[in-house]
Amino acid sequence: MYDAATMHISSRSTAALLAVTAALCAPAAARAADAPAAPLITLTAARAVGTEAVTVSGTAPTGSTLDVSLYVRYSRDIPTVLVSRSAVATKDGRYQATLRTAPAYFRDAILTVVVRDPATGSDARATLNVAAPNVPAPPDETPASVQH
Repeated sequence: MYDAATMHISSRSTAALLAVTAALCAPAAARAADAPAAPLITLTAARAVGTEAVTVSGTAPTGSTLDVSLYVRYSRDIPTVLVSRSAVATKDGRYQATLRTAPAYFRDAILTVVVRDPATGSDARATLNVAAPNVPAPPDETPASVQH
């Protein structure tokens, strides 16, 4: 390897480079085995029927204040948009929140909920599609007289 500072070929820096490269290229499982496991966060996300919102709930370490973020992806041609972010405290190891999806009204857009514990760095993710706020009702049906 060429050492630009001394303008010589340096074998010592080559050995250091190889050691760093080996450490960076080691399988993730080998590196993760040395790190302590972060507390687990669970997440359940569902559309809130009757409103343009998503309900999220789950478990996390007691006493944690979690960052709950809602992102929307409209198309591969448009960047992902942060719709909302809020802080939610856990109570007895559980949390719950309702996130408004406004302005993400575009049907079939992909919503991603991310719940993260800033203290430990652990997170959980869930995705769902934007849909009509209510279940179908009789007026939504095409009348038999206009069906072919």
